[in-house]
Amino acid sequence: MRLLLPLVVFLLSSLVAAAQDEICNEPGSLSRETYLSAASGRESRFHIYTPPCYAASAETYPLLTLLHGSNADDQQWALLGFLHSLEAAITDGAATPMIVLMPYGGASANDNQFGANSYDNTLLDLLTQVSARYRTNGDQAIGGISRGGFWAYHLGLRFADMFVAVGGHSPFFDDDHVPAEYNPLNLAETLEPDTHLRLWLDRGTRDYAAPGVDKLHVTLREREVPHQFVVYRDGDHSGASWSQNIGDYIAFYSDAFSRLPGPRAAESQRRQDALELWLPVAGFGSLLLSIDSSDLDSLLAGNYDSRLILTDSAAGRLGQHGFVFHEGTRIVPSDRLFFELWRDKQSFTLLPFEELRLRLRPLWLNDKPIVDQLERYPLVFAGAFSNFSRDKLTRITLSGTTALARHTLPAIDAIGVEQAASGISEYVQLADFFQITNEASIVPACPDAGIGLAGRDYSMCMKLEHARLFDLLDVDIVDLTGNHINDFRFEPLIQTLDQFEQRGIALVGGGGSLEEARKPLILDHNGSRIGWLACNWIGPAFAIASDDPDSSYGIRPGAASCDPNWLHEALALLAAEVDLVLLTVQYREYETYEPEPGQVTDFKTFAEWGADVVIGTAEHKPMTFEFYPTQRGETAFIHYGLGNLFFDQLGWGNQRFFLDTLYIYDGVLLAVEVYPGIIEDRARPRLLTGADRFNFLHYMFIQRNGF
Repeated sequence: MRLLLPLVVFLLSSLVAAAQDEICNEPGSLSRETYLSAASGRESRFHIYTPPCYAASAETYPLLTLLHGSNADDQQWALLGFLHSLEAAITDGAATPMIVLMPYGGASANDNQFGANSYDNTLLDLLTQVSARYRTNGDQAIGGISRGGFWAYHLGLRFADMFVAVGGHSPFFDDDHVPAEYNPLNLAETLEPDTHLRLWLDRGTRDYAAPGVDKLHVTLREREVPHQFVVYRDGDHSGASWSQNIGDYIAFYSDAFSRLPGPRAAESQRRQDALELWLPVAGFGSLLLSIDSSDLDSLLAGNYDSRLILTDSAAGRLGQHGFVFHEGTRIVPSDRLFFELWRDKQSFTLLPFEELRLRLRPLWLNDKPIVDQLERYPLVFAGAFSNFSRDKLTRITLSGTTALARHTLPAIDAIGVEQAASGISEYVQLADFFQITNEASIVPACPDAGIGLAGRDYSMCMKLEHARLFDLLDVDIVDLTGNHINDFRFEPLIQTLDQFEQRGIALVGGGGSLEEARKPLILDHNGSRIGWLACNWIGPAFAIASDDPDSSYGIRPGAASCDPNWLHEALALLAAEVDLVLLTVQYREYETYEPEPGQVTDFKTFAEWGADVVIGTAEHKPMTFEFYPTQRGETAFIHYGLGNLFFDQLGWGNQRFFLDTLYIYDGVLLAVEVYPGIIEDRARPRLLTGADRFNFLHYMFIQRNGF
């Protein structure tokens, strides 16, 4: 028996009043029917919805199949309000009229068996029968919740020609219970960027299905397959969460049926890259940072260089450009290159730009980045094959602790801000974005401001005239997570924020309110969308922004605290919005070169929550690195501590630091360039050279990091 939807009375009254010229006032209808599956030999039931005026017309309609989750049935989608909202949207002209099929899966829907009588074949039988019973136009989409989301992607990817769109709403995927040939996590690896399928994935920030959803998202992103990925704030794996997102689901399926442009359709119009670029590349833990142009010219002329390792494919491709290498050059299969580079800490290869990857590091030429001297570089070619365009590259250079305070303050007075900036300015100005972690606020009476909240020996302040250092270094971003920013209470920080704003400097990790401190910094640059959060793990309380009037220091500006509840959700939401998530952390300050176990656990947890790059900005000694394979399927770059940049400590390790430059190309972190430096006279950081550079790298990469 055909059952009218509960909203019929409401729709009839509104349609009669508002649509005098309409031919049909018939509402949509919902019925329960049965079918006999040839695959299983069993009779099963389903609910089916037909849109307004279906019975009164001869039109054909697209078919949307919606699958329920475990422990639910074919009424789940109706109970969530999907049909009620869909009908309202169709009536208002905001959604495409469609037929909606909602099968009942029963026990077989929870069975991981695949064969002649399995649930997937039962569904294929049903689709054939429904298409024969109802006026469908051939366009089909399929979606599902939880376990139903698994089946939607299983069918949608295996039988892609049948569907125009696939939706997964908290879909449950894992690696262990489904053979690879049936597992959406593996099936997605066969998709091409030009697939016709519209793909949707969503989950909540507290959704236990998150690991599998994120893993599929990562695979699609790595394969450059267009898809919509949404993370809902406060969402979990429940009907209450899914019901709040019904409007988004309807919009997705309706757009797919109306053939609106996909979320990344514009990328098909991108112009072709102009250059073929090859770089000298070493293992990340190599003791090489730069090679001389004379050495490069020599080996390209066919002379022997014992450090050079080439793959047979690279030698062949470069041979097409006229380069013949010495017969003694080490030639290895492509699958051996990575091992050989990591084994030999002073070796390098020549690599096409498109093969650059994390765990490999681009070398400089004559102590300068190659991408800044392409006009006179011999391994860049114009031609039919292209792999590099300047307008797709984004470089972000990050630095450690800066406090223009205490003993650094008079040291800058003595040498001047120009000299203080001179040791690193040429390098940091090359980046698209240069970041400084600023510890101290500007105080008018500095250095005679009296005793601050941190006490006589620890309170820090900065002179207004020293802020010109930020101009000379062309600072783009200031990280405000330092634990001394409120040492002289709160008005100095507000004034310091004004100074940064006047200079056009973006802020992250701190602000005039808790909301400002937690606000992510979004960088849209050269085709990449980068999201940046920063936080303070250790305090003290007066340095942390608060909107609580009853807290010890009341409502105040300051740094964002690394509150796990906020950070877990914020990282997940940001990861769904951008190509790359960067997190900088003012962590506990350890006087070591290697992280403590708690720091390792916390930084890896941040990576699991969605951070692609996690960097400690407050450690006063340079610390080790890690490439961490997350459960999401991505490798996160972790640097536990950069060391000091402008600081007054005199220990061997406290005077040495790293500058990390992220190479982000077309939304992907391809590599990290690291360059070591030393602080001279408490006020002038400069890049290390010669034996000092080699010895420091040997200490950090070999003795400490174990690369």
